[in-house]
This record gives sequence, structure tokens and C-alpha cells, in this order.
Amino acid sequence: MKTKIKKILSTVLLAIYFIAIYWFLSQTTEHPLAVILAMLASILFMIVTHELGHLIFGLLTGYRFVSFRVFSFMLVKAEGKWAIRRMSIPGTGGQCLMAPPRKKNGKFPFVLYNLGGILFCGVLSLIPIIVGLSGESLDLRMILFIFGFVSFVMNLMNAIPTNGKSMINDATNLKMALKSEVAQSALWNQLEYVALHAQNIRTADMPDDLFFLPEKEELSNPLIFWQILAAVERAEDTGDYERAREIAFSALDHAKSVAPLYKGVLQIEAVYLGSLLGKEADGSLSDRTDEYLESIQKTPAFRTFASFHRATYAYRLLIKRDTANAEKALAELRLKIKKAPYRAEAEFEQNQLDYINKQYANYQ
Repeated sequence: MKTKIKKILSTVLLAIYFIAIYWFLSQTTEHPLAVILAMLASILFMIVTHELGHLIFGLLTGYRFVSFRVFSFMLVKAEGKWAIRRMSIPGTGGQCLMAPPRKKNGKFPFVLYNLGGILFCGVLSLIPIIVGLSGESLDLRMILFIFGFVSFVMNLMNAIPTNGKSMINDATNLKMALKSEVAQSALWNQLEYVALHAQNIRTADMPDDLFFLPEKEELSNPLIFWQILAAVERAEDTGDYERAREIAFSALDHAKSVAPLYKGVLQIEAVYLGSLLGKEADGSLSDRTDEYLESIQKTPAFRTFASFHRATYAYRLLIKRDTANAEKALAELRLKIKKAPYRAEAEFEQNQLDYINKQYANYQ
């Protein structure tokens, strides 16, 4: 109920916002609707040109295409074939993923790939601004200027590094990679991991070199924290659930300054593993499973992940024995499996689903 109220309030506030803008523009221009449409179009322009920048600079520095996403529409080259898939990641409007070039003496180019979106979109956004300043028609000048200005400012937000605790952008990733060779290794591993997934290589079958457990003091670096998520999935994919839980719960104990998205993804796996295993290694019941479940349920964005519905299904079926609500989570999970962008990802989730059902059958 609270989530529905928040959605209604957000919609109302957004409507009021655009009505206010329309009224203000109607006092200054004969075409206020055109100006508003230019503002909206500038968002799409920024996303597309920003991701194209990553693609272009990536290709120039030896990267290979994997996927290109705008909003939830995703162009994928998987197993040598092109396909259109649907996927969304909370907090992102688009994403260009590429396979990294081979390392030379332990190094690989990552600066231009990370800066490519900022540079390319920044330059292209200046063109309508310049044209708008020099045009003859006042309305056309305003439309072009606002179009370019909104694109430029939104793109510029990616050029300002954050602390990595709430939001992560290109500048944050670059800053984190430049300050740590461990982070550089984690960045390469993450890109290679996605590229191998696109080739339908499961996590369990990937090279061991891609997986390492970072030191606890390094977990505040979001690039390095990804290694925890990868290690948990690898342990799950190989059937070592005790090891997966050990990694997940230990990392969460030291994840005080981790970005909410990364921490939430790990909490999802903790709920899943807690539901599968039920007890801690010392035989005591875990009260953290309920705590983590409550935490992730407060964030509707997590519902876009198959793992969220897998964890919810396991919890409802194995812990609560609530088969009616478990079926609802199961329906969502099956839909996510069907729409998974990579076959390896779909196979992983299906295997986990089969294991949940096997565990439930054993309890009967």
C-alpha cells in the first residue's frame, strides 16, 4: 500500500512539475510544448550519444562489442548472433558493455573506455547550444539551446565522481580504478565475465583467475565489491551453497559503505541462501534472513532482478511453507528466466529453481 501511495504521489508531483514548466514557458515563447518536447528528447539524445561514446572509444582501444542498451531495449551479440532483448538496471538509462582487450604485462586500457561517453556526448551537446545562440528565430534558438543544455548538464553529471556510497557513475568507476590496481583487475574481470556470459559460458565454467575474494578493507570500492557478488554466484553455480553463504554473510558484515544497489543484490543472495540452508554453520538459526528480506522489499527496483524473485520464492516455499504466495513469486521468476538476455544466465536461474524444488520435495 505504501509503495502504491508513493507512486501516486510521484506521478502527481511530476505532473505538477511539467504543468508549472509549461505555464512558465507559455509566458516567454509561442511554442511551450515544443520546448518541453525538446527537453524530453534531449534525455534520449544524451543516453544514446553517451553510450555511443563508450562504444566508439572502446572499439578504438581494442574492446569488442557485447551489448548496447537504451532504457530497457538491449541490442546483444550473444553466441555470435544479434538479438534484441529487454533488460533494465535500476538507476541507469542505458549501458554499453564491451569485452576488454587482453592484458599486456598485467595492464589494459580503461581510461578512454570510461571517459568515452562523457567526451562524445559533451561535444555533440555543444552543437545545438552553439546553433541556438546564433540562430535568428527566438523560439528556435530557445528550443535548440534547451535541447543542448539539458543534454550537456545531464552528461556532465557523469563527469563528477561520487563517493561510491549512493550513486556510481563513469567518473566514479574511473577514479576507483585509477587509485587501485586491485580495482583495475576487478574491472577487467567484470567486463570479461559479461563477455563470457554472452558466449553462453556459465560462471562455474569460467577461468578461476576471474574470481578472487578481496580484503575486507577494500569492500568500499564498488569495482572491487563486485568480486564478492561474482564469488557468491560461482559458489552457487557449483553447488557449494555453504561457501556461498559464508562469503555473502561475511561481506555484508563489512559492507557499511557500499552502494545500496550492490549491497541490495548481495542481500538478495543472502535471503536465498538463508532460505536454502536455514541454519548457520554452527547450527544456530539465522535471524538475518528476515532482516535482509525486509530490507530488499523496501526497494521496488530490485523486482527487476530474477534473483529477487528466486529468493522470494525460496523463502516463501522453504521457510514459510506458503505455497500460494510462493506460486506468485515463481510466476515472476519464470518470466524473468524467459526474458534473460543471455542463455547462460537463464540456465543458471533454472538450475537454482530446480534445486529449490528438490529441497522442498525432500522436506515433504
